Amino acid sequence: MRILTFGQTGQLAKALKRTQPGYFELIQLTHQQVNITQPQLINEALARYQPDIIINCAAYTDVERAESNATQVMQTNVDAVRFMAKAARQYGIRFIQLSTDYVFDGLSSLPYTVHQTPSAINVYGQSKLLAENIILQQQSSQFCIVRTSWLYHHSGKNFVTTMLKLMSQAHHSAMLTQGLISNINVVNDQTGSPTMVDDLAHFLWKLCLQKQWLPIYHWSDAGMCTWYEFAKEIQSQAEALGLIPATITLTPVTSEQYNSRVKRPTFSVLDTSRSQSILKSKTWQQQLAQCLYARSLNKD
Repeated sequence: MRILTFGQTGQLAKALKRTQPGYFELIQLTHQQVNITQPQLINEALARYQPDIIINCAAYTDVERAESNATQVMQTNVDAVRFMAKAARQYGIRFIQLSTDYVFDGLSSLPYTVHQTPSAINVYGQSKLLAENIILQQQSSQFCIVRTSWLYHHSGKNFVTTMLKLMSQAHHSAMLTQGLISNINVVNDQTGSPTMVDDLAHFLWKLCLQKQWLPIYHWSDAGMCTWYEFAKEIQSQAEALGLIPATITLTPVTSEQYNSRVKRPTFSVLDTSRSQSILKSKTWQQQLAQCLYARSLNKD
């Protein structure tokens, strides 16, 4: 079975490459190879490679910058998906669109199910919701949406690697040299579910083997936490592995105190029950332990 991804350098595309089963052929196209905002180039790529399934890993994901770059965000996250969906339908190719917990407004106190009506509160979330609507309008079991949340790995740029960098001995020493206290403020009023990206990739490989798809799936690690609770667990496990010094102070702050210009959902936990029959998720603490252990061994 031949799988094609638009996007090669992002967290998910790299995870798909790392976890690729031998019975799949994987073709990954960069933006340099195919500008996804140009429908003719998408058509040419599909005609050339003739994949069985497209997984769209290409997206504008910088939530902060999205607020001031709405035109570019919409071109990448919405227009390109429209072009891909049209071409996929034309060539009879199955299509998986990745989406996000940020399509929800965060006003719920219970995990969001696949049946609940989304309502995005920032530009990034709005763009991903518009893309979802394009897929749902196809009304086809050959198209589906996979929503996920809080992606991380021990490499690349994500919350875990950012926290490890801020908690590192080098950063700690630099702060002390400047006469500053090594203190890290972390938001404690936004609750979600971390997702180790390799397990999302495993889920997608399993999904590719399903003969028919339901319209929407949710995938994340099991359990929930705030960003502060996530950071505390990173600190505890990383200290135990000798990855960071035991002298860093984490301080919980509110979203308002953190002074972000982007409104984020206060609660965005996804109900993953539909997906559990395809692959059983592990707790986020277990996944983090696996991730940090791999980091300690310097494995990619």
